[in-house]
Amino acid sequence: MLFDKSHFLGKFALLGITALLTLALFDSNAWWKVLLWAIPATLLNLYLTGMTIQASLSPKVMAFAQGIAAALFAYLVSLPMILRTTFGTLVGFALLVGVAELLVMRFYPQKTP
Repeated sequence: MLFDKSHFLGKFALLGITALLTLALFDSNAWWKVLLWAIPATLLNLYLTGMTIQASLSPKVMAFAQGIAAALFAYLVSLPMILRTTFGTLVGFALLVGVAELLVMRFYPQKTP
């Protein structure tokens, strides 16, 4: 499934804002590092969204799975000391992304062909 530019930009804005609120604010990462991190995280998020549509998983389950995937990706990026992360921030980030995804799914339902 292909996504248009607005879908990518919407997911990038969602991940960028939530990452700036958690990874930049609480863990004192540079804002430009967080926004650069958000680009591949958005691609991962879109890949998981495409898998959700194909696998017909529950939107609630997949929203929090996307949050956990984003937090795990942030943890992997923090291993070579590119980003600083703490366990509490990663948990908060995963929950914040999950709740934001649920809100986006509620207000902008997926169009089915």
